[in-house]
Amino acid sequence: MLKNALYYQEEKESYKAKVLSCLPLCGKEKEAWEKRVGKSFPALFLLRLSEEPFYPEGGGQAPDKGTIDGAELLFAENVEDEYIVHLLAKEIPEGTEVLCKVDYAYRRRQSENHSGEHIFAGLISSRFGYSNVGFHMELTAENPHVTVDFNGELSEEALSELESAVNAVIRRNLPVEEKYVEEQESEGQESEEQESKEQESKEQESGGSNSEKSLEKLTGEELPIGSLEQGKKTIEFRQKKALSGAIRVVSIPGVDSCACCGTHVKRTGEIGLFKLLSFERHRGGTRVFLLSGELAFLDTQKKEKLLFKVSRKMSTDYQSISERVDKLKEQTEEERGRRIALSLQAVELLGNNYKKEQFIQKRAVFTGKPLLGEALEYYGNKNLVVFHFPDFEMILLNKACESLKSYVDTDFFCFSRRGEQEWQFAGAGQAGFLERFKKWKEERHFSGGGKEEMLQGRFRGSREELKDWIDSAE
Repeated sequence: MLKNALYYQEEKESYKAKVLSCLPLCGKEKEAWEKRVGKSFPALFLLRLSEEPFYPEGGGQAPDKGTIDGAELLFAENVEDEYIVHLLAKEIPEGTEVLCKVDYAYRRRQSENHSGEHIFAGLISSRFGYSNVGFHMELTAENPHVTVDFNGELSEEALSELESAVNAVIRRNLPVEEKYVEEQESEGQESEEQESKEQESKEQESGGSNSEKSLEKLTGEELPIGSLEQGKKTIEFRQKKALSGAIRVVSIPGVDSCACCGTHVKRTGEIGLFKLLSFERHRGGTRVFLLSGELAFLDTQKKEKLLFKVSRKMSTDYQSISERVDKLKEQTEEERGRRIALSLQAVELLGNNYKKEQFIQKRAVFTGKPLLGEALEYYGNKNLVVFHFPDFEMILLNKACESLKSYVDTDFFCFSRRGEQEWQFAGAGQAGFLERFKKWKEERHFSGGGKEEMLQGRFRGSREELKDWIDSAE
């Protein structure tokens, strides 16, 4: 923890510093850094500076972006809480005074999202006693998001109520404070937490604690929080792992205190907005995807535009979209059912034609057409037959395969084209069919698998390669 780092003390976009050292990277060390940043460079260097304006990776937060002497900062890393190294693709001689420019807009987004997560995790800790066991911010992707994992299950209703509670805390514009505690203070956390629980128990027994009032005190207004009313008192501070030395604790009075090395806003009102994007069950707990601040607004704006666009296309107001979608879904299912029925009738006709031709030709070597058209057709020999069904989805190929079993007494596949050089298929056959398919997979561009009575997969290759495989099948 670099207590005196500039990224904790000031909010400026440019700083001056001197280069203390510039170490060239080579060999495996250079390769390791290139893998880390996902790009190769002719040369890489690790710089140490006299000042620390750039936040290094840590605490689930990515390093700052910016430039040093005009060169892009590729990465910044904290080395054992003693100094920071800066990765550049440019060599800058030791002793050079450089201008460091911080991408403050990016820093701001990180701070907004990190602070929003603290409020959210603090409320979950106080209400449910769950811990934040995983935290990662992905803010530069096409769909930016923050991922937070909790070691307990959270319902959709509870998460909706928590979202409202977080935004109420934001509206109160509470201060976001930081302090440093030493190792011995941290060690006393467990006993303080126990004392807090004992005191809470006494208050509940005596009727001296009103959960609804305590929530109003927390948020400053009445909230639709429902099941949150049984909240516990916040412990001295949350921490994910044992820490030593000077520990930086970020606190929001009455809401949360957490050991954290990340950057934060000065007051909760600066966050502006908190939005839950989605959630899922994860390792016995809950994984939540969220956004705060400007990115939450931009995400909401994008979805709102899409909502109104769909509303106009469906000639209805946005409040009726769900009802209209349900009706369209019902109509689509009915249409799909009719399409499947007609498709299976076509399969039956094709199966009958195949059986008649086999009878007339007395099991001729080749049957059907050589797969040149786009119509329903079949092609093959006494060892293997391929039925071609243009535009059939996999569920229809499986149904076609089941239906054709009563017409075909050799190995056969039902194919449908997915692209210029890709096909999908379902297949069935005689005894040993699965073993023969495994052999074809080794010799040809097949993928997939299944059981003796039915398998499915993909074939990558041209129509000519597919025909060549059928002709040579044994």
